[in-house]
Amino acid sequence: MDKNLIIAPSTDPCPIGELIDYARDILREGADWIHCDIMDGKFVERKTFDEIVLSLLSKRVNSVIDVHLMIEDPIEKLQAYAKAGANYITVHYEALKGTIATINAINKIHELGCKAGLSIKPNTPVSAIENFLPFVDIVLVMSVEPGKSGQPFIQESLSKIAELSQLREQNEYGFKIEVDGGINEQTAGAVASLGADILVVGSAMFNAPDRMALIRKLKSINN
Repeated sequence: MDKNLIIAPSTDPCPIGELIDYARDILREGADWIHCDIMDGKFVERKTFDEIVLSLLSKRVNSVIDVHLMIEDPIEKLQAYAKAGANYITVHYEALKGTIATINAINKIHELGCKAGLSIKPNTPVSAIENFLPFVDIVLVMSVEPGKSGQPFIQESLSKIAELSQLREQNEYGFKIEVDGGINEQTAGAVASLGADILVVGSAMFNAPDRMALIRKLKSINN
């Protein structure tokens, strides 16, 4: 396997006041994307930041902005986040109200000029989103329960990654597999070997004593 992994450090758990400096630092140290965890305190218990902060961030860093909306009624906020500078917008399957709403969300994200992602929580099977796979650019597998940084990786997530990879290959789909939750030096290898393309790294990156070394180590996994 010789594909290049995309390393996308998360804005969570970085304090908002440090966000721009942190993003600039990790990009200088070799990160590829900035993964922005947006929580509204409703879909998940915690609340992070909104499109106003995202707009400030996107104007001050030169990076792909990968927005992960962990919010209720995401369709209502898509335009705001696209305008704020998102390149990718990922919505949760569980936050949408059925097939029509899911298709509408994917279509609207594309109409706004962004790449569209669909995320599933640990208890949601791949089969729940199988019909949407031809239309998305990213499938985000949550390998922890969304809403709290620093949780341990849920091992059952590995079978989801393998299933998505198999479906992608069999049907020649074009989506990337992104994995978020508990990603570190110990878990990244298994995730990448099963077909993941994008690794979201939260606490392990923010707390790393040498972030450049961690990024290099993660990037070297498939080489």
